[in-house]
Amino acid sequence: MALAVGGLLAFTAAYLLAMRLSLDVSVIKEKTDADHRDAVYLAIHGGVLLAAMAGGFALGRWLNGLGLAYAVLFLVVLSLVMVSAQLGSYEVACEAGHNGLIRHWTC
Repeated sequence: MALAVGGLLAFTAAYLLAMRLSLDVSVIKEKTDADHRDAVYLAIHGGVLLAAMAGGFALGRWLNGLGLAYAVLFLVVLSLVMVSAQLGSYEVACEAGHNGLIRHWTC
């Protein structure tokens, strides 16, 4: 169980770091900026979810032969983390005025 939790924490940290490093992409000045932002976010979210599924599958296969179960576990948990991080950063940006934690929001 400790390995699974550690893996999930590592993927969560990687996701938050990637979002923080791409903070400048979320500032929209032209229409093409929005398209570029969406492409970058698709790559970040899709890449982290794909890597988490592969990592979960490998971990589950190595531990007890339940690769698919661990892949689904990692996918579901990381999806919930992503949604929670986005909604939380929106609330902090629009309600408390601290915009730019993991992306810039237009309130």
